[in-house]
Amino acid sequence: MSYSFWEVVEKSKENSGEDWESRPESLKAILLKLSAEEIIKFNNDYRCKLNEAYRWDLWGAAYLINGGCSDDGFDYWRDFLISEGESIYEAALNSPDSLAKLDDIEEAELEEYRYAIDEAYEQLTGNEMPEDNIEYPAEPKGEEWDEDNLETMFPKLAEKYG
Repeated sequence: MSYSFWEVVEKSKENSGEDWESRPESLKAILLKLSAEEIIKFNNDYRCKLNEAYRWDLWGAAYLINGGCSDDGFDYWRDFLISEGESIYEAALNSPDSLAKLDDIEEAELEEYRYAIDEAYEQLTGNEMPEDNIEYPAEPKGEEWDEDNLETMFPKLAEKYG
């Protein structure tokens, strides 16, 4: 079965319907239909998307949406962002304020989404996911924000969640 990263993510979202918290189980079910090599590739693509979204502006948006956002919270928020699919992910990278159009994303953290990848691989192969060769940044990209400036940076999010 050939796949694209975003096709798998979109199918997981579609299969979960309105219940975004069920996306990890849906993702795992889809991944179990792939080969071990395809799951490894998906995992690597996923880790690259997490890195790409490791940005101060997106952290600021998550901070407004969730009413605060710790380091771990931002990790899990990026899991949710990826689970929303390519168009929402790309729009958020271009303009984090675009997330104001989404409903029901307060406290949207989806830590289990990343674990579903490892679980699918382990269930399929009986082994742990191999280490990836991805270099993880020590700091988010971009300029660090001050909490007092977030409303100016993201007026739509501030209006909705501020």
